[in-house]
Amino acid sequence: MNTLALILLAVGVLVAIVGVVVAAAGRTSPGGPPAAGSGDWAAYDDGPGWADQGPGGQGSGSMTRGGLATLALGVVVALVGGGMLLFPVGDGEEDTVARDAPAQEWPQPSSAAQSPTTSPGAAPGEDDPESGPGTECGLVEPADGGPAQVRIELGSIGCSEAVRVVQKYYDLPVDPSGGNTAPQQFDGWRCSTATAGLAGQRGYGTSCLKGDVQLVVPVSDGAGAGGESAPTDSGARPDGDLGLPTPMTRPSCDGRGIVVLYSAVTPGAYESEIRSALASNPGARYLRTDRACPSLRQRDENGNVIYAVYRDSGYSRAELCADVASAPAGAYGRWLDTTSDPTVLVSC
Repeated sequence: MNTLALILLAVGVLVAIVGVVVAAAGRTSPGGPPAAGSGDWAAYDDGPGWADQGPGGQGSGSMTRGGLATLALGVVVALVGGGMLLFPVGDGEEDTVARDAPAQEWPQPSSAAQSPTTSPGAAPGEDDPESGPGTECGLVEPADGGPAQVRIELGSIGCSEAVRVVQKYYDLPVDPSGGNTAPQQFDGWRCSTATAGLAGQRGYGTSCLKGDVQLVVPVSDGAGAGGESAPTDSGARPDGDLGLPTPMTRPSCDGRGIVVLYSAVTPGAYESEIRSALASNPGARYLRTDRACPSLRQRDENGNVIYAVYRDSGYSRAELCADVASAPAGAYGRWLDTTSDPTVLVSC
């Protein structure tokens, strides 16, 4: 309740009461001219007026007017106080709403807008979608060679984080006590680079391990954008190679298309089937799907690995479909990337 309004109302009532009392006293005071025959008439006629010298006469009229003025002032003050009680301003709930209005009219920024997308304490790769085995994530710069591709061999990790890890390994100073494999440990990772002979046997040189995640840098012949792994000068072949005159490849998952000409899924017959398919399709190459891109079916319904004879195509559906149409019957198209569904063939 408005305290000031109550005070004004009380003061107004008191002043009004005082005004009523004063006005009433003025109306009841004795006055008027002196009685006939008294000696006071001379003073009444010649002097400043008898009423001015005492409580009688015109003095009582002044009291009445003063009382009425006081009464009017009290009424006005009481009305102001009463009005403030009936229509409160600057107090109570309405005042609270008025004080809160600016906050409602100008909302404060959310916590998300006040902080960066990734908090300073966030783990590396927190905003980096994870990819699985076979994904080629990007290029790194080894200290003693040209650009090299980073591939996820086991487990799942974000590609940006994968490239960061391998590049950090290459950027670290070499520890002379580590021998020729240059082992390093950092941030929970254990990285090393195999000798040329071992790298040729397993298909990759550098390997970084952390838990169930393995990152590798495949051995490359530098043949171009395709980046297929190939035997080293020592004659060693990548893991899974069938030992045919045409070496097994590991194409990059760069979004281009391939025309699959033949698939072998029978253990024990891979070498003969792939040899025959290569002979029937001069210029074709072969791969093992679980050593290539995740857009290829990794194994058949019986869990057997799949070897495929293929030819390269272009990056557009029109190019790929044209190459499929000109290929032998039964050929179909696939994309080499990390996003396409391996169970769905390219429709032409």
